[in-house]
Amino acid sequence: MKNKFFKIDLERTDFSLLFSVLILVILGTASVYSASSYRAEQFHGYGAYYFRQHLIRLVIGLICLMILASSNYRFWLQRSMIFYFISAGLVLYLLTGGPGVLVRNGAASWLRLGPIIFQPSDFARYGLIMFLAKRLCERREFLDYFQEYAIHLGIVFLIVIPVALEPDLGTAALITSIAFIMFLFAEVPFSFLFASFLTLMTGALTYILVYPHSGSRVHVNNYISGLLGLPDMPYQLKQALIALSHGGILGRGIGESLQRYLFLPEAHNDFIFAIIGEEYGLIGTVGVLVLFFVIIRRGLTIARQAPDGYGRLLAGGITACIASYALVNAGVAIGVLPTTGIPMPFLSYGGSAIIAHLSAIGLLLNISTQSSPSFERAPGWRIYKNRLQSRIFKPSTRPVYRQSRTWSRSPMRMRMR
Repeated sequence: MKNKFFKIDLERTDFSLLFSVLILVILGTASVYSASSYRAEQFHGYGAYYFRQHLIRLVIGLICLMILASSNYRFWLQRSMIFYFISAGLVLYLLTGGPGVLVRNGAASWLRLGPIIFQPSDFARYGLIMFLAKRLCERREFLDYFQEYAIHLGIVFLIVIPVALEPDLGTAALITSIAFIMFLFAEVPFSFLFASFLTLMTGALTYILVYPHSGSRVHVNNYISGLLGLPDMPYQLKQALIALSHGGILGRGIGESLQRYLFLPEAHNDFIFAIIGEEYGLIGTVGVLVLFFVIIRRGLTIARQAPDGYGRLLAGGITACIASYALVNAGVAIGVLPTTGIPMPFLSYGGSAIIAHLSAIGLLLNISTQSSPSFERAPGWRIYKNRLQSRIFKPSTRPVYRQSRTWSRSPMRMRMR
C-alpha cells in the first residue's frame, strides 16, 4: 500500500468538483445566517448563535476535507471496519436511552458527549459505505452466492434497523437505497436485489403501521393534498411553497425572507432550499441543482476512472449518498416527496452532517488525483470473469501452425496447415 500522506498534485485535482462544493458551502453559510437570525434572537438572545455554531462545524469539515484529500484513501479503507463498528455501536446505543441520548421531534437521533452534540447516523452511513466498498471488492468472486449476499445485507441492516427504530424512517430508507446502489456497482445479481426490494417494501408497510407518526407523513391523502396544492396540505409544506412563490424568478433579495420569522419550521435546516428559493428566486434554486448535477457527474466520472475496485465502489457510494440526500431534500421542499427530516448537503445547518459530507468529498478528491481516463476502459468484474472462464474452459480456436518442408534456420518461418 502506498504511503498514508503524499503531496497534493494540484494539476490532477478535480477543481470543478471542489469549486462546486465550495460555492454551495458559501451559499449555505449565508442562507443559514439569514434563515436562523430571527430564531436565534428569540430563543438565545443572540442573532448569530446558529451562524457561529455552523461556522465552527464548517471549519472542522474543511480541515477534514484537506486531510482526507491529501491522504491515500486505501489507508482509510483498511480501517473501515473500525469506523463501521464504532458508528454501529453508537447507533445501537441510542436505542438504550442512556446518558447523553437526546430526543428531538420524537426521535432519539442525537448524542451528547460533553460539549459536543452530533447525530451518529451522519457518520454511520459513510462508515457503512467505506466498509461495503472494501468488502464488496474483496469478496466479489462470491457475490453470485446468496449466502454471501445475505452477509452483506446483514451488514447494512445492522445500521439501518436501529436508525429506523429511533424512529427515523427517512434516513433509514436513504441508507438502504445507497447500499443497494453500491450492490449494483458491485454487479450483484439483479434477482437478489429484486427479491430484497419486495421484502423491504413489506417491512416498510409494517413499519408505517407500527409508527403512526412516520405513517402520517406518507399517508395517501396528505401526500396527494400536498402534491396537488389542496388546502389541507401539511403545514410545513404549505409554508415552504409560500416561500418559493414569494421568491418568483429573481427572489426577494439576500436577507429579505419573510418565512424565516418562525412561519417555516426548520427553515435553517431541513427547508433551507425553500429559503434559498425565496431570497434568490428560481435562478437560485436552479443554480443549486446545477451545482449538484456537476458534483454527481464528476463523482460518477471519478468512479469510472478509479485506479481499482476499492476506489470505484467508494466513489460510487459517496456520489450516491450526496445525490440521494440532495434530491430528496429538494423534492420535499417542492412537495413531490413526503415530508422527512433530511438536510441538504453543504447547505443546511445540519451540524455533524456537514462535517461528514465534507470529509467524504475529501476522499472523493483523493481518488480523483489517482484516477486516469485509461482506467475507464477496464472491463467490469463480471465481464472479466466471463472472459477468463472462456479462455480456461473453451478450446482454442486459433489456427494451428507447423513447419514447412523447406526448413529454414529461422524458427519463425512457418505456414498455416
